[in-house]
Amino acid sequence: MKIKKYTEANRQAWNEAMPKHQDVAKKIWDEKFKSKFYHVQIDPELSLLNKIGIKNKSIAHLCCNNGVELLSLKNLGAGFCVGFDICDEAITEAAKRAENNNIDCNFFQTDVYEIPEKFNNTFELVYITIGALYWLPDLKLFFKKANKLLKKNGHIFIYEEHPFILTLNDESADDNEIFKIKYPYFKEEPYMDTDGIDYIGKTVYKSKPMYVFTQPLSDIFMGLLENKFKITYFKEYEEDISGALKHLENTELKLPLSYILIGEKE
Repeated sequence: MKIKKYTEANRQAWNEAMPKHQDVAKKIWDEKFKSKFYHVQIDPELSLLNKIGIKNKSIAHLCCNNGVELLSLKNLGAGFCVGFDICDEAITEAAKRAENNNIDCNFFQTDVYEIPEKFNNTFELVYITIGALYWLPDLKLFFKKANKLLKKNGHIFIYEEHPFILTLNDESADDNEIFKIKYPYFKEEPYMDTDGIDYIGKTVYKSKPMYVFTQPLSDIFMGLLENKFKITYFKEYEEDISGALKHLENTELKLPLSYILIGEKE
């Protein structure tokens, strides 16, 4: 299956990268979560999550990485919480942090397209955060899975990088070139890269091949609508939530760098 070709390659690339991330960040996160009230969410995300409700809600975090966002939601009063991610190393880190800090979160290593059916109709909120969607080769299938996980009238909450940023020149470009459009907004085939994904420690290494997919907003909207989600909120922001695009933030051009989308299962 073509999807599996891409997701398995990305699993191997992330397993290769996570130990490099952990060398820099693991102890920092471990220390922060010693506080039972610690959470990473801030406004505008936090106020919108509170508006739809976190307290005692069952939450599935898809592509949860090292689990810090889901652990945070549990600290904010969420109910049954499960994080799903394809990266073995990330899930191991997340589960260990939950155990060490007595945070009642569950973490499950899986390709998100293969989440077991036992989780269907289980959650009141499906949560998706930065850096998840552009690793996914089939958005419609992904949102179909998200719909199945939700109970009736459950919500999907997406806080992501804006797909427009993938069109811009690299940060290393000259100042007069950095805001130029370099890459297509519409592209059928994925980008294949072997330059590594250590955006935490900035380690330069030749990585296993990984695949990133361009996904215009129209594909995101239609993927949701075709899977019986009613879009109840959408807003674009100038804020860089990746930490890697500060050079684009708050410029005179006022670029869209992130967005929040909320949908409801019909």
